[in-house]
Amino acid sequence: MATAREIINQHVGAALEAARAEGVSTDAMARIMFEKVLQIWRAERTPEDIKAELLAAADHLDPDEDFMFMRP
Repeated sequence: MATAREIINQHVGAALEAARAEGVSTDAMARIMFEKVLQIWRAERTPEDIKAELLAAADHLDPDEDFMFMRP
């Protein structure tokens, strides 16, 4: 059985490939995907919960930054 990550990766990869073929920017694709994520979350989560999720993600945008709970 496929995981949620495997399913999403397959579809996002195909969407980005189709966008490249049509000359659609990856930024435009990301914005629309983000819009769809928000639609999905709004159906089941509170605005406060969504905000907390987004703030947590924003706090960890630097891939080279250690998480606060990690030891050196």
